[in-house]
Amino acid sequence: MPKIRKPPPRGVLDHLVQRFKEGRISANDFLELKHWLESDPDVPDGKWFKRFRTGILAGEGDRPSTFLAPNMIATGEEVK
Repeated sequence: MPKIRKPPPRGVLDHLVQRFKEGRISANDFLELKHWLESDPDVPDGKWFKRFRTGILAGEGDRPSTFLAPNMIATGEEVK
């Protein structure tokens, strides 16, 4: 299983920061996301997602791609 690319691609970081500024990611979730990324998690080769209280981080392989609102549907394998 691949590891998430470090640091994530710049566009992904910009996207996450923008969602935080918009209030779509809480400060607690942003901190939880930071700690999860620092834990060097394994992710599937294909599409995956990780749930947080205020949304869902989705990606494919070693690349996170977006932070979905909680009511949006994520595809792929759920990562714990």
